[in-house]
Amino acid sequence: MSSRSVRRQLGHGLLSSLKYTFKIDRRNSPVRPTRGYAFVSTSQIGGLVPDNRSLRFLRQEFDLRYAVPLGFGHAALNFGISSGVLFPWGSGFLNRPSSLPERFFLGGNSSPVCTLGGPTTLLGFKLRGLGPTEPRRQSNKSNDEDSETGRDVLGGDLAVTGFADLSFDLPLRLFRESGIHGHAFACAGNVTELTVNGFRNFSFKKFMDSFRSSVGLGIIVPTKLFRMEVNYCYILKQFDHDRGKSGVQFSFSSPL
Repeated sequence: MSSRSVRRQLGHGLLSSLKYTFKIDRRNSPVRPTRGYAFVSTSQIGGLVPDNRSLRFLRQEFDLRYAVPLGFGHAALNFGISSGVLFPWGSGFLNRPSSLPERFFLGGNSSPVCTLGGPTTLLGFKLRGLGPTEPRRQSNKSNDEDSETGRDVLGGDLAVTGFADLSFDLPLRLFRESGIHGHAFACAGNVTELTVNGFRNFSFKKFMDSFRSSVGLGIIVPTKLFRMEVNYCYILKQFDHDRGKSGVQFSFSSPL
């Protein structure tokens, strides 16, 4: 059975929102950038319809990317940082939880280099693989013994991710001519709750100390439509109930 936090938000809701996105991309390639920068800012306000079922929230996201050529072997250093914050508004908003579908969830294997759009990706962790969780309600078996039912991932109202990626040509001529190249990367990120008076207990130091992180290396096969990666990821830091795992992972990412 679902956790109490999930069950509290069961029912019908109405979403009416206005979103504005400002985007500038001066990189020489969205699939394998070796120079330039990109910036995306997305602002959204929900609850424009005067209806008590309307989801009322303010959401702001920032995404910054920068690519620096190293001057040898077509090598380049890409790094970036993404952040997002979500807060409800309206009567009693300080004591009301934010809407679950609008919260930030981290994890997944999409490439942070070519994917723009706020804090989401953290290589080595499963989709929605970290952050606040809550145990699902346990049900009794026919013999009245409790059964293990897992946990629900609740997401968060504040999320920050960052990465550094070093790309380089592989020594084989066939790979260089086809654009296949290698890379080494490091990722870190965290997500936390601010609503239901969670902001009163927020500590910047505690938030930074609880960052999850991973490193790895892999081979990238770029195409005109997407970027395929075969990576080996090693988890440096995770906590109880996080779903991160060291090992080989495959991913397909599109800049579109």
